[in-house]
Amino acid sequence: MEVEIGVSETFDAAHFLPSHPKCGKTHGHTYRVEVTVRGRLKNGMVMDFAELKKIVREVIEKYDHNLINEFMENPTCENLCIAIFNEVASKLPAGVSLVRVRVYENPDKWAEAGNPEPDS
Repeated sequence: MEVEIGVSETFDAAHFLPSHPKCGKTHGHTYRVEVTVRGRLKNGMVMDFAELKKIVREVIEKYDHNLINEFMENPTCENLCIAIFNEVASKLPAGVSLVRVRVYENPDKWAEAGNPEPDS
């Protein structure tokens, strides 16, 4: 049996969306990132929550208090979510798989990237 666990972190950053009528001017958000991973239990845990939080922090640290446009051409919430998903996935230990990443631009708007459920 596999179990899913998750962590949440926040960061503050600015961005603008080129050619967008409303979001074309530089503005900021307090982003919240939720990361869910899946794996078999080893010593009663999928992985240590502290280690998962450390990985997420390392990934989002470069965006914190920066202009996201410096890291990607079109920094939509969706593109930011995909970038974070790919980076977190590359840092997970063997036997732990990334299920989903959800990035909230504000409390009621988010993007989610994920892997499909494994076949039962």
